[in-house]
Amino acid sequence: MGMNHFVMDAFNGYRSRLDDITLVHEFLEELPLKLGLKTVMPPYILPYYNGVIPEDCGISAFVFLAGGHFTIHTFSFREAYYVDMVSTEPFDAHKVENIIKETFPAERVTSYLLEREKQETYPQKIVINEELDFGPHLFLDFDNYNGPRTMDELFSLFDTMPFNIGMTPIMRPYTVKNVVGGENVTSILTMIAESHISLHYFEKSQKAYLDLFSCRFFDYEDVIGKLKQVFNSKVTNETLISRGSLYHQFKKTVPSQTVHPGSWVTNVYER
Repeated sequence: MGMNHFVMDAFNGYRSRLDDITLVHEFLEELPLKLGLKTVMPPYILPYYNGVIPEDCGISAFVFLAGGHFTIHTFSFREAYYVDMVSTEPFDAHKVENIIKETFPAERVTSYLLEREKQETYPQKIVINEELDFGPHLFLDFDNYNGPRTMDELFSLFDTMPFNIGMTPIMRPYTVKNVVGGENVTSILTMIAESHISLHYFEKSQKAYLDLFSCRFFDYEDVIGKLKQVFNSKVTNETLISRGSLYHQFKKTVPSQTVHPGSWVTNVYER
């Protein structure tokens, strides 16, 4: 059973849509249905408007799929958003992108479909630029999994993990257990101010897939060392990619002074 991972980064979107909680909720309910994928929870919507950095405000939302997840992080002030869809079921990446763009149009979009077990499917041409890019996404896949297994053990780990690796939690972990192809799967995800951390553990095959997506670059060697120690399993894939390539070149910046809401008066009664 392979793991498919769709990645999409979008700039120059519409702030009104990226701030629309109802729209995001409906989108997370409808997308899996349109793709024929099974959900195992209702959508979880987390507005984030009291962050330390105002430009980081927006909506983080996710829904667990059977053995995977769909996440979207919107940054409305910056008119940008980031999507991940992880699924053991095959799907049409072009269809996924088109459905997303119908709801959240954007002028600049980058997307690709990764097969987690096949390194050749990862982007080869993107050079990580910590000065210009949005942030890193760490893929860490395990075989002969020997880390925390039960829902309680995983919850305890994810509840403190953000602090241990220098991240900022904005919710408690959310974990579910379901069956995929006759195999028990435990999934857990926690939202951090930087984006999210997730894990899917397949009990029979003893495989696990970890994702750490952050809107800021971190000490990779330190974080990966701590994660390997905690999970204590054979690593079959350790890849760090850059999300939002050239983000700081194309992002929308927040003006120091907002446009006066009564500016139309001058336009009409300028005389």
